[in-house]
Amino acid sequence: MRPSPAQLERLVDRLLRRLKGAEYVTLTAGEDVIRGRVIALLAKNFDDEQLIEQEARAEAEKVIRQAPPGVRREDLDLRRVEQLVKQRIAKAKGFAL
Repeated sequence: MRPSPAQLERLVDRLLRRLKGAEYVTLTAGEDVIRGRVIALLAKNFDDEQLIEQEARAEAEKVIRQAPPGVRREDLDLRRVEQLVKQRIAKAKGFAL
């Protein structure tokens, strides 16, 4: 599920505050610049995951339609097939789930 822009902003604000407070990082750019880049990266990551899910859903349906003889479609778990296809697609694209 994709978080809202407000949720992403809160997450990034909290993350920056904790990293700075614990002195794990030294900022070399302005907080606004860093905040914007991290929010953009997180948003892109969620968009990429959504595309992978759509691709997996379509491919899983195709796999189930083309089930080998002797395998009844009712016996196949669409959600499990989607999950396996999604893992394969993500691995091929170098995307960590």
